[in-house]
Amino acid sequence: MLVIRLTRVTSTQDFAEAIHDIVEEKEFVVVAEEQTKARGRFGRAWYSPKGGLWVTHVMKDFEAERVPDLTLANALAIRKALEKYVNAKVRWPNDVVVGDKKIAGVLVEAVAQGDKATAFVGFGVDTNVTKFPKDVRATSVLLETGKPADNDELLFEIISLTKEYLRLNLSQLAKELDNHSSLNGREVRISGEGWEKRCKALFVDFMGRLVTDCGVFEVEEVHRVEVI
Repeated sequence: MLVIRLTRVTSTQDFAEAIHDIVEEKEFVVVAEEQTKARGRFGRAWYSPKGGLWVTHVMKDFEAERVPDLTLANALAIRKALEKYVNAKVRWPNDVVVGDKKIAGVLVEAVAQGDKATAFVGFGVDTNVTKFPKDVRATSVLLETGKPADNDELLFEIISLTKEYLRLNLSQLAKELDNHSSLNGREVRISGEGWEKRCKALFVDFMGRLVTDCGVFEVEEVHRVEVI
């Protein structure tokens, strides 16, 4: 697989989206040592200094109807790849956490062409990051274990595991996520565009939605979930 390695870039996601038409390979990866304007869901800033694993995995001719499954599959893959280092869980829908501190996140975007799509699976893992801004509740493999992670090894393991998880259908992915959820049984603050609710998270249902005691929430409508 083609791996494009960059020292510094605004965002691997933006770079991959800019070049995908001129790259002949059906699948390729963009990896950066540092991102200066990385973004998460809904354009939120993502702190990504040197030391972390900052990636966009591009898959052309991907089944358009399965694009929503990529977020769950990639988050589960990251969680499993990190097992050798830390006890990580998935914070629905797209974060991986240790305790309640974020250690990784996923951003999936796509350009559809009929029943096919070019999928851009962006993910960042705080592997060897040594410090975070005071307003960022996060951790890293290095901070948790005192030992550095091998970024290249993790990169290819996450990509391989993502493909394995994509062999599952949506209900199977959702069940797997529910088994590894950090939210079940906990009080959470859920917010979207112009609204906020305080609920008790119960489980992730067969459609990948978060079921709570105050409603059922779709991935697309929720901007943020925080444990209270």
